Amino acid sequence: MKTLILSFVLGLSATAEPAWFDEINIPQKGPLKQISPTKLEYVISFNGKGKAGTFSILFGEDAPRYPDHFLVRAHGGSLGWAKTLFPYQFHYLSFLDPKTLRPTKFVGTEREGSKVTALNYRFDPKGVSGTKKTTEDDETQTESSKFSYPYSLGLFSGLLQIRSLPLKDNEEIVMALHPVTTSYLTKIKIVGREVHLGRKCIKLNIGAEKIEDDMSLQHEDDPKTASIWLSDDDWRIPIEMRGEMPIGPVRVFLTKHENL
Repeated sequence: MKTLILSFVLGLSATAEPAWFDEINIPQKGPLKQISPTKLEYVISFNGKGKAGTFSILFGEDAPRYPDHFLVRAHGGSLGWAKTLFPYQFHYLSFLDPKTLRPTKFVGTEREGSKVTALNYRFDPKGVSGTKKTTEDDETQTESSKFSYPYSLGLFSGLLQIRSLPLKDNEEIVMALHPVTTSYLTKIKIVGREVHLGRKCIKLNIGAEKIEDDMSLQHEDDPKTASIWLSDDDWRIPIEMRGEMPIGPVRVFLTKHENL
């Protein structure tokens, strides 16, 4: 009898939803605010000094090859002295449902010197699953992973979700985000409205906790946070982003917004 009761309890524990499920308050379904085809270009600097890298994001690329998807493409990398210390380039492509702007697939390539990493992930009602394939010195390693949360958002669909919300001052938004290869419980605090870099903006503070394979959270004694300023207009695009990296504080500035 004792063994039977123990097995029953363990079975319940294995199937119970993690406590953080109840923290998520982002809408699970429904369309997001549409965005017309546009290109954003950014420059990366360490503590606002110098030019360490650049990247661009293209929303709504005209791609006849993929008529059933809304595409978001991003690419960039390190420059100058930063490239000498940390040679890095990336290219990401997200496939979104054109009606809901929810993710269906994410592919990408990252290059760090001689190391090349190929990414391929799918989003479906069961969650996120995919592979990370790393090749270096003619050796290839493949890591498969699965994140069993059905309403996961990707890197760009997460941004599109945020810009679709009212974003009331002092509100906190909680979502399950799978930006590239790892899932995070992401919390966005709406700090308020202010003029930033000469433009009306909404300031957001963002914190994230890594979600482990067993769906538990990886708590850190000194969790990393970031700040983002979104334009306080119909576009709601990132104007500046600030965060801490192992090498120090990093700032990212919008340098060009082109409506295609």
